[in-house]
Amino acid sequence: MTTSRIIDKSFAEIFFSQIISVTGGLIAGTFLAVFTNKLLFLPGMLILLPGFLEMRGSISGTLASRISSGLFLGVIKAERPNRRIISGNIIASFFLALCISFTLGVLAYFFSYFAFGIAEPKIIFVAVLAALIANIVEVPLTLFATLQIFKHGHDPNNIMGPFITSTGDITSILALLIALWII
Repeated sequence: MTTSRIIDKSFAEIFFSQIISVTGGLIAGTFLAVFTNKLLFLPGMLILLPGFLEMRGSISGTLASRISSGLFLGVIKAERPNRRIISGNIIASFFLALCISFTLGVLAYFFSYFAFGIAEPKIIFVAVLAALIANIVEVPLTLFATLQIFKHGHDPNNIMGPFITSTGDITSILALLIALWII
C-alpha cells in the first residue's frame, strides 16, 4: 500500500469520525439546553457537570485505546476476544468511573457548601448512580464498536476518540437525568 493511500484512508477515517463527534456534540448540547431546568434542580450540578462529562470520554477512550492496542499487537483477536484481558479492562473502567464520580460528587458537595452555604449530599449519590448507568451503556458500546471497526479493516485509533467523546456526552447527560429522576 502506498503512502498516499494510507494518508487518504486515515484522513477519511478521521474526517468522518470528526463529523460524528460534532453531530454528537450538537445532540448532547440540545439535551443539555432542553433539560437545564432539571439539572439545576439540585445545587452543585453545574459544578459536577464538566468533570462528569470529561470523565466519561476519558475512561471510555482509554478502554478503546487499550482494546485497540491489544488488537494490533495480536493479544486480542477480533473474532474471539481474550476474556481475561477484556474483563480486566471492563472491571477497571467501572472501578475508575465509580471512584472518580464519587470524588467529583464530594468536591461538588463541598464547593456548594463552602461557596453558597447549600448542603445537599444527594449530589454524591447522583454522581455515582449516573456513572454506573453511563458505564452500563458506554462500556459495551465501546467494546463492540472497537471490535467491529477493527474487523472491517479500519484503525480504531482514528475513529474511536471522537466517537466515544460524542456518545459519552450524550450518555452522561441522559445518565445524570435518570439518576436525578431516581434520587
